[in-house]
Amino acid sequence: MTVFGIAYPETQELLTLNRDWALTHDKTGQIAGALWQEADERHSARILSREDERHFYCLYGQAFSKQDNTEINDSDLREIALKGPSLLTAKFWGTYLFVCFDKVARKFICCCDPSNRWTVYWSWSERHGLLFSDTITCLHQVLTDMGERPAWNRSFFTTWLRTGTVQSGALPFDRISELPPGCAVFYTHGREPEMSPVWDPLMSPAYNSLSQNPYDILKNYLSLYVSNNDRPVLELSGGLESSSILLALREIVPATQPLVCAHYYNSEVGSSNELEHARRVAQSTGAYLSEIDNKVFSFAPIKQIPRFAKPHNQHGMLAFRQHFASRLDERENSMLISGHGGDSLFLAPPPFGVLADAALTLRWRHLFRTAMDLALIHRKPFAQIIWQTIKSSFSPNPYEEGDGTFRLLSDAVQLEPLDGRSHLHPFLQKTKIRLPGKLYQLFLAYSALDDVSMPAHPFKRSVHHPFLCQLMVEFALSIPSYRHFEGPHNRIIVRKSVSTATGYPHLWRHNKGEITGINLLGIRQHKNHVMAHCLEGFLAKEGYIDPIRTHTAIQENCKGHNAYLMDILRIYVIELFIQSWQ
Repeated sequence: MTVFGIAYPETQELLTLNRDWALTHDKTGQIAGALWQEADERHSARILSREDERHFYCLYGQAFSKQDNTEINDSDLREIALKGPSLLTAKFWGTYLFVCFDKVARKFICCCDPSNRWTVYWSWSERHGLLFSDTITCLHQVLTDMGERPAWNRSFFTTWLRTGTVQSGALPFDRISELPPGCAVFYTHGREPEMSPVWDPLMSPAYNSLSQNPYDILKNYLSLYVSNNDRPVLELSGGLESSSILLALREIVPATQPLVCAHYYNSEVGSSNELEHARRVAQSTGAYLSEIDNKVFSFAPIKQIPRFAKPHNQHGMLAFRQHFASRLDERENSMLISGHGGDSLFLAPPPFGVLADAALTLRWRHLFRTAMDLALIHRKPFAQIIWQTIKSSFSPNPYEEGDGTFRLLSDAVQLEPLDGRSHLHPFLQKTKIRLPGKLYQLFLAYSALDDVSMPAHPFKRSVHHPFLCQLMVEFALSIPSYRHFEGPHNRIIVRKSVSTATGYPHLWRHNKGEITGINLLGIRQHKNHVMAHCLEGFLAKEGYIDPIRTHTAIQENCKGHNAYLMDILRIYVIELFIQSWQ
């Protein structure tokens, strides 16, 4: 489903476009809004809409009650239209886009689901009103056709280079913003639009009787969203999250129906090879495992670069993803399922701030055990654990690794100030919580949710992330940060839940695959390609980066030193993004 809409335009010139518009008018007879939609393979085509004397509201997609999984109905939407979208995120979960026109108050509300699977982009001007779409190319093309092609947003690139993430809704384009997960845009005719959170992920789940444990949440999500008719393919690494999803699938799918998994690895790089673990869990569930020895490294050239809303670190693996798709027995249109997000939600590894959380909430009995477990997991002396905890307690930044660490900026750009919180999700900017461990967990959760909006190119259908559904996020955040690990094991809540339910014994290993080596090999193998992109591209020409330091950093990466790896990756993916839009 592709959706495009207009709220309270002063002119009707956009309505002359050859589209089948659904119009609604206010009390004065003026057009309050216009909606257009077209079916595609990304989202459900379900639409629930209603118009009465006061409201016109529409919900695209699906929303389910947190009490009993019943699907949202017209009576529920009428109550939400009267009370606001906070009621929607509090009582329901799912994949949806909600729009509401209050024809009496001349007010418009647009809200996307907290799991970020239905991303919304919007732009506003006094002449054309508020324009919105769930497809960035659609909105960008409309503005371009109007003679208002968006310019580049310089502050976005500077912030993204420094922090590696922008969760605030800002995009690389002037005049276009995105709705962060769990937020809504409010627009009253005659005023400027405002964007604010309508989902409190830390709120006690008073309406929620479904979220009992992670394994039950996985089964609930998969039973509602995954059908064998969709030819689902699970990306099976053999790690905790993907193994848990496969075990849940096996329980809800009849034994006679086959399960299909895919494991990609590079046989020449042992540090990233987890094939034996993937084989073990696939064999235990009777699933078919497609073993793909993918020799395409990161940073490999790509002929056709898709257009995304903003750069992302995973774009450095576009060529890898295309090769992966070509090996899936012509399943390019299949539904992909990913275990991404579990590490972030369930704190793997736990930050030092969790010890501060225990102290600040006066959980004295947990202090010693938490400190000892942190020392065991991080393999650091007890004194260093205490020192890092003190530092995190007084740090104003929940992102523990710190901002401003990008070392390849030009001297001029380094002088530009950076608001340490401006790139964070609006909820993080406004929250009064001061527990460093919980703030860090929130930051990781929003970062993972930001990944969900990235299209699964070259796959046409969106990827399912069961560990990032709203119920799972709320459940993980409801648990104190210092209870997410035990002894040498992180993600202890997930391990115990799945192990208790299934009895599967291989959920307790400590080692994980490492991709740093593959990324460094990719830079070395495609050195000339990376040099050309990073030293002759947009950022170098516009003075964002220092070309001499950047050249030295690439040389160091080619020698196997990883100090500048993330810096080079950020430059590279921005250049890919710029090329796709030029």
